[in-house]
Amino acid sequence: MESSVAEEISSPIHSPEEYLQQHHELQILFQISSALQSSPRLEDVLQRALVAILSTLRLKMGAIYLVKDIAEDQWLLELAAHYGFASSLVNAIQAITVAPEVMSRFGYHKMVHWVPVNKLFFAQLRERMYDAGVNEVICIPLKNQNKVLGLLYVTNEGHLQVRPERSEFLTAIGNQLGVAIENAQLFESIERAKSELEISFDAIQHSIFLVDNQLRIFRINRTSEMVYGSARSLIGKKYTRVLYGQDQPPPECPIWACLWGAQPVQREGPHPRWGGYYHYYAFPVLNADGDVERVVYYEKDVTEERKLEHRLHQTERLKALGTLAAGIAHEIRNPLATINFNTQMLQRELSLDPAQRQMFDDVLQQIKKIDGIVHQVLNFAKPRDPQFLPYHLNDIVGNCYDLAKAHLRKANMEVLLDLGENIPMLVVDYNQISQVIMNLMINAIEAMPDGGTLAIRTMYQEEPSAVVLLVTDTGDGILEEDRDRIFDPFFTRKSEGTGLGLSISRQILEKHGAYIEMDTEAGAGTTFRIIFPFSS
Repeated sequence: MESSVAEEISSPIHSPEEYLQQHHELQILFQISSALQSSPRLEDVLQRALVAILSTLRLKMGAIYLVKDIAEDQWLLELAAHYGFASSLVNAIQAITVAPEVMSRFGYHKMVHWVPVNKLFFAQLRERMYDAGVNEVICIPLKNQNKVLGLLYVTNEGHLQVRPERSEFLTAIGNQLGVAIENAQLFESIERAKSELEISFDAIQHSIFLVDNQLRIFRINRTSEMVYGSARSLIGKKYTRVLYGQDQPPPECPIWACLWGAQPVQREGPHPRWGGYYHYYAFPVLNADGDVERVVYYEKDVTEERKLEHRLHQTERLKALGTLAAGIAHEIRNPLATINFNTQMLQRELSLDPAQRQMFDDVLQQIKKIDGIVHQVLNFAKPRDPQFLPYHLNDIVGNCYDLAKAHLRKANMEVLLDLGENIPMLVVDYNQISQVIMNLMINAIEAMPDGGTLAIRTMYQEEPSAVVLLVTDTGDGILEEDRDRIFDPFFTRKSEGTGLGLSISRQILEKHGAYIEMDTEAGAGTTFRIIFPFSS
């Protein structure tokens, strides 16, 4: 087709009219080519190409329709570019439907149609054409490799009217536009895919780095910017400086292992910069030669998940242990009652000297102590259901403080109360929450045998919404090996303790939909944090 058009254009010129006609055709092809190169956007390409065709041929109006949908009974085409129409008319000619057999003729034949205005589908369009003195419209298929992508309609009026003998040239225009449309659509699909990928990349709520084989950060997502700093300050920087604060990667670094092994790497453990517990992933990006060109590094904070998992495991252990403890407690209580009864009867019936009477008193005292422990075990195994009513946490804390005042003075404690304002009311069991707070206060006092500072603070937390109680002491802290066991029932290092206080407290809080956390540091004290999730 292109050779025939070139031959036609380069054939001998017999008249000024033919010279002018060929000059216009060359100008149109040049302007279409310029329009195609001026922008990759389909909308721009079509509009500029349409204007170039109309202005060069000195035609008044034109429109380009692109195939939108193909059905068995009709093809739907939508308006993609237009020129010379009022906005009211444009609204009326937004879409056309064409029979499949008509579109198939466009696909298999080089058919350019000269359509009389009275054959146009839109009545408003016919009136507009008559008013403009237009009697004929040319319909040019826009094709690429026999695939019809759309239709170009131009008015045919004036002294430079295009006649059927120029159909091959018009077909060449249609094919040139068809190639441009497909290229622009391909570009737009690539740009759309790129945009969707970038949006998805930035939407991931965990830090992602792209690192090159020179250990430089190539790209980061938005979460990484929020965590590590702006992209401007990170891109191009060695990842080892960002993650580890040093020039060389440590042996356990997943990025380094991925670069050397060219295989996906997964690690987990504390974060090198701010602790917590993380999962780390590194995936190689290989070039055509199979060498690692980049590494996709992904880190996920699972600190809260691990805490929740630990709480769930502990809850399951407590349930199992509670069932066992209840059975043991009942088995102990029955013979203990017999021992207590017989001891009291013997004490009354026997004539005892003072030393013997003291021995019986000691036995009864120990029986009472055992019974108290059994009672605690039963409360742990089968605690009573809480009686929920609305209370202010500050009122409960204040009451506990009043009850413990004498004990605090005796223990040489300095107490700092910081009760937050505008804390919403909680629906809780007053006595059970008081039991939890008193237990934490007593533990804090016992952690400071030589005196110290006990700080109690309440506050409202915005994100996530919760009411928080903090109980902090300035004792020696909790031993490293004990930190995962302090909530286990019967675990204690106190000579007189039962090891049930924190276990029961945790059980009470779970029934309230709350939970307890602990932070401790050797020689710097311990903080227990009770969190009551709150939804307004």
